Amino acid sequence: MKYLIYILVFLCLSFGLNAQTETLNIGGTISGEDDIAMQGVQVTVTKNGQLFTSFPTTYSGAYNLFLPMGAEFVVSITKDGYAKKYFTVSTMGVPAESAKKKFAVMIADLELIALVPGVDYSVFNQPVNKYYFNPKVDNFEYDKKYLKDVIAQVQELKKAKKEAIAAAKLKAEQDKKNADLASEKALQDKKNADLAAEKAKQDALLAAEQAKSKKLEEEALTNKKLQEEKSITSTPTVTPTKTEAVSTTNPSILSEGVLVLKDNTLIVYPKSKKLVNALILKYTSGVTEEIILGHNVVIIQRILVRNEDAWVYQKNL
Repeated sequence: MKYLIYILVFLCLSFGLNAQTETLNIGGTISGEDDIAMQGVQVTVTKNGQLFTSFPTTYSGAYNLFLPMGAEFVVSITKDGYAKKYFTVSTMGVPAESAKKKFAVMIADLELIALVPGVDYSVFNQPVNKYYFNPKVDNFEYDKKYLKDVIAQVQELKKAKKEAIAAAKLKAEQDKKNADLASEKALQDKKNADLAAEKAKQDALLAAEQAKSKKLEEEALTNKKLQEEKSITSTPTVTPTKTEAVSTTNPSILSEGVLVLKDNTLIVYPKSKKLVNALILKYTSGVTEEIILGHNVVIIQRILVRNEDAWVYQKNL
C-alpha cells in the first residue's frame, strides 16, 4: 500500500510536468532504527559533482526526486547525531527512445543509524546502493549483489553498536558504583576525623583537669608545710637543755625519718609509728628545744609534739 501511494503521488506530479521532460522518479521514506519516520533529515543531491537540490524531509519522512537523463547523481542523507548515508543514481546510457517513456518509480527507503562512541561507521564511506539503467531489460534497477554485501556489513555494525551500548552501560554502572563507594568513604573519613577531633578535645580537657588537680595538690601540700612551720614558731618553748652527744638525745631519728632540708634547717618526719610514739613518750606536748654540742658544731634541735604526732627540726649554728 505504501509503495502504491508513492507511485500515485509521483504519477500525479509527473502529469503536471511537460510531457517531453525525460526524468527518473525516485524516492522513499527515511526512518530511524525504530522504523519511525524522521522529520528534518537533509536530502542533498549533486549532479555530475555540482549541487542539484537540497531540502529537509517533512513530518512523514518522505522525499521524492525527478532526475534528468544523461547524468551521474549522488543522493546524501544527513542528520545530526546519525551516520551519513548516500547512494548513487546513473541516468547515463539511456537510448533516446527509451528516455521518452515513463519509467517505474524507484523506491529507495533509508534507515539512519544513531552514532555511538567507539563504533566504526566506515561502511558508510561507500554508497549503500547503486541505481543504473540496464539496457537488457530497458529499465532502471539496482545492484542486488552489492546491496546484499552492504546489508551484511551494516548488520555487523549494528552488532558492534549493541555491544558498545552494553559496555557503555556497564561502565556507567561501575562508575556510579565507584562514585558511591568514594562518597561513602569520604563520609566515613569525615566521621573518623570528627571522632578523632572529639577525642583530642576530650584528652585536652582531661589533661587540663589533671594539671589543675596536681596544682591544687601541690598548693595544699605547700600550705600544710607553711602551717606546720608557723605552728612551730608560735608555740612556747621550754628552757633548752644541753647535752654533749647527739646519740644520747637523738637515737635513730635520722635513720628512721624522712629528711627534708629547708632554709638550712633539717626537718625530720618520722616514718614509723614506733618512732613517733617514742618521741611522744620522751618529750612533753609542745616544743622542746635541745642544744647538741658536737665536734666544732652546735646544733639547735626542736622536737614538736602535738596530739599523736611528732616532728624533729635541727639547725646548725
